[in-house]
Amino acid sequence: MLPAPSRKPTASECAAGVVRVGERTVLRFARDDDARVFLELLERSRDHLAPWMPRSARASEPTLARKFARMLLPECDTPTKLRVLVCARDADDAGPAGRMVGVVSLSNISEWPQLAANTGYWLCAGETGKGLMRDALAAMVDIAFEERKLHRVVANILPANRRSHAVAEALGFTNEGVARGLVEINGEWRDHAVWSILSTEWRGGKLDRTGTVGARRTASTGQPRG
Repeated sequence: MLPAPSRKPTASECAAGVVRVGERTVLRFARDDDARVFLELLERSRDHLAPWMPRSARASEPTLARKFARMLLPECDTPTKLRVLVCARDADDAGPAGRMVGVVSLSNISEWPQLAANTGYWLCAGETGKGLMRDALAAMVDIAFEERKLHRVVANILPANRRSHAVAEALGFTNEGVARGLVEINGEWRDHAVWSILSTEWRGGKLDRTGTVGARRTASTGQPRG
């Protein structure tokens, strides 16, 4: 069963950088004062993330600092990408910002006629198996189809990453097959399974924009804009 539809933030949550609120998680923009906790999460998750992420889990401190800089506005929120923190809502004293546990993103966002994007996600060590990423990814897909008005979201997952496969499958993504040599990880070009979800399939098709694509992407001349 899918998590309940996530919601847009209230005014006070917006002030805390929140972009979406799920049942168990909050998606929010990173702030300068998140740097210490973010770097600590990556450091203690080095071995946990190393098999799945391109060099990230073995990065030097300056590289980790640059990674955090990419989490900050305005770089994390552009027409072609959205990268936010995943924060758990399980701490009474965490406030509207929640407790930082990972990252979820949209990238390579394309305009009409594709209206597609890739999604990526990770949780730090000790936080898997709690349903947090399932909730957070569902909230990000809500953003993709409701706010970004996309039609297709793709998750490329290493064949051995069973937890990520389970998350995608639980949310109704379809396994389309294998993309060969898709990403270089630790010096080796690795195959990835391609999982996708369409707006016509998500939440009963309620967020499908197919009928309005032409009107939205047509200039005054009546010609579609690329």
